[in-house]
This record gives sequence, structure tokens and C-alpha cells, in this order.
Amino acid sequence: MNFSPRERAALNLLDIDAITADTCDLIRGRGENPGETERDTVLRLAAICARIGAEVTLQEVEPGRENLRATLGPADGPAILFLGHSDVVPAGEGWSGDPFEPRIAGGRIIGRGSTDMKGGLAAVLAAMAAVSEVAPDLRLELLCTVDEEDRALGVLAALAAETPREYLACIVAEPTDLDVVIGCRGASNLVVEVTGASAHAGRPEDGASSIYAAARIVELVRDRHAVLAAGERDKLLGTGTWNVGTIEGGSGTSMVPRVTTLTLDRRTMPGEDPETILAELLGAARIDLAESGIANAERFCVTGTVDMEMPGFRTDTDSPIVQIASQALRELGTSGRQTGWTAACEGGFIARHHGTSTIILGPGDITGQAHQPDENVEISQLATAAQAYVLTALRLAGAAQPTKQHQPHSSGSA
Repeated sequence: MNFSPRERAALNLLDIDAITADTCDLIRGRGENPGETERDTVLRLAAICARIGAEVTLQEVEPGRENLRATLGPADGPAILFLGHSDVVPAGEGWSGDPFEPRIAGGRIIGRGSTDMKGGLAAVLAAMAAVSEVAPDLRLELLCTVDEEDRALGVLAALAAETPREYLACIVAEPTDLDVVIGCRGASNLVVEVTGASAHAGRPEDGASSIYAAARIVELVRDRHAVLAAGERDKLLGTGTWNVGTIEGGSGTSMVPRVTTLTLDRRTMPGEDPETILAELLGAARIDLAESGIANAERFCVTGTVDMEMPGFRTDTDSPIVQIASQALRELGTSGRQTGWTAACEGGFIARHHGTSTIILGPGDITGQAHQPDENVEISQLATAAQAYVLTALRLAGAAQPTKQHQPHSSGSA
């Protein structure tokens, strides 16, 4: 492999045994969401940061739930941002052992969060330490947020507290099976509430059934999903989707239900606005109900809120971060494939807030290993991910250097 002396020196600093041990330690930190806080994981993460000499800042989002930002290098100058999260989905049933007591078998670490995404965090910190040793003038940051698996409260709090700044790139260390993900759909949770009028079930025509109304809204949602599915597909991301997640209404068999609530999942394409999507659905629902012929339809009130939004993003294939990361992975023996995600992640928040070219790149398989019993990650992928982060960071900084050198001349012209 044709690595430069500086690259080879940094790669030689990586210790896969330490990355494995750190991954196991972070798994023991638990952090099931919902149900627990992320504090134990964050404290373990902070200890790793102290070991590599990183400066750590904690931001309390809720009691026991702190975002962590770790930095190496000078406060100014070019910077690369790594993004991760400290929470995991609930372990659930079906495990062959304790989900939070990691086991190593067949070259894999088994435990909740091994793939999503404590292995990625351990690989990032190892890479940051190695890069900083050979390139101390490069600023490296890790933002590790709470609540990624639920409502994204952590990243929202982090970005609300900082002004946009220039980064060379953002690398989200979510599990991509070492593919370079250059775009992903967004996700939004919509809550729609229908209020009608209660009445005795013996005279249902005296009321206005919110369940009947909600059933019509379900059909509107299904129609909209069918239109998207039949429409033009993005080669990378497919299409947006709709899904009715829950429906709750009524208070007794002998009563016409007054209130029914729907929760909807709407996967969005980059640039789509959940508020606009919700407003269109509510408007269509009100028209449909007015024309439905349901008894006392004029008494229906349909309202809604966007309960959670995670924006999508897309980075151009010609972007330096995409080209450099792909080439580094090829040199490390992987395909360096560029692809898209139908899942969602917090990278869209960074791309939108900072205007930063963003990719997702990490060890493990989001579909085949994450969120499942006996979740696991290959130790060899942890090593390759750390190596890829090292090469990508050093080469990205090198590619940006000529631009930085010429900036004073261009800024001084009239």
C-alpha cells in the first residue's frame, strides 16, 4: 500500500486491542432509550478522551443526559467533525447472553450497541488520537449526542448552542458496513388528532365519531404512500414513504368516540419540509371529512403537530470527503462503494446547520446487525474503520491546505 510516511506513522499508532476493549467498555455503559439515561456511557467515553489527551465539554440536555464534545488540536484553523450518539435501542428479548456484558466470539464483539454505534465511537477516538499525534495543527472534534434513537433532543440542543462554522467535512460513524453513504432520507413523526362529538352508542347519529374520521385519514395516508411508491425513484434514496404507526381513540364500547389520535411516520427526501407535508395532509383531511357524509361532520376538528424531525442530506459525489474516503477504503481492501441510506441519522442536522459536506461511514451493518438480538460487530471492521478515518482526515487536511494558504491574498483584494 502506497501510504505516505506520515500516514504510515499514524496507522502504526492504532491499537486494535485497545479499540476492542474500549468498545466493550462502552457497551457496559448501557444507555437504553427509552428507559435509561446515557450518563454511564458518557462517563466511560470521557475517560477514553482523557486517556488520549482530548479536551471534553459536557452539555446537559436533560438530567442524566449529557452531550459530549471532545476536541484535539488548535481552536482555529481547519477542522473535521466526527458525529456519533451514546444511546442504544432497548435490548429486548432473544439474546443468547447478557446484552450488556460483551462477549467475543468468531472475531466479533456481541452486545447491544456493538454496531450501533459504540464500536464506531471507539474507532473514531483511536483515529483522532493517531492523527493528532502526527498532525497536531489539525483540529479534530467528536460530537456525541444523547437521544438519537428517539427524538434527537441531543443534537438539537447542541446546535442551538453554537453558531455555524466551517468544517472540512463531517463523518457520521454510524454502521454502513464500511460503505461511503453520501445521502440519506430524513424522518419525521407526525401526530394527528381528530376531535368529534361523543354520544350514546344507542343513538350514534347524535355524535360525530372520531374513529370514523380517523379511518378516512388512514386512507388518505395510504393513498399518498401509493403515489410516492409509483412515482419517480431517486437512484440513491428511492422515494419518500408514509406509515401509520399507532391509532388510539374512544373510551368505551357504548360511547361514540370523541377523540382519536394517529401517529404517522413520514420518511422525507432531502429538502422536503415536514411542516408543509403535515399542512397538506390536514387540509386534505378537512375537505374529505366535510364531504364524507358522516353524521355531524361539521363538528370534526382535525389538528396536527410535527413531533420529531430528522432532516435528510445529500453530498455530491465529487466532494473531497467522498472521493478521499472512497479511495482510502479501496486502498484498505474494501470496495469504497458510494451508496445511500433509506434509514435516517443526525448527519442531516449538521449538513443543514453548518453547510458541511457530510458522509456516513462506520463499522457494522445497520440492517443485518443493529437493533437485533445478539447485535455484533466484526473486530476487523473496527480496525479498518479506524484506519479509514486516519487516512481520510490526513488527506482531507492536506487537500485543503493550498486553499488556506491563498485565502489572505483573495480576502485582501478590493
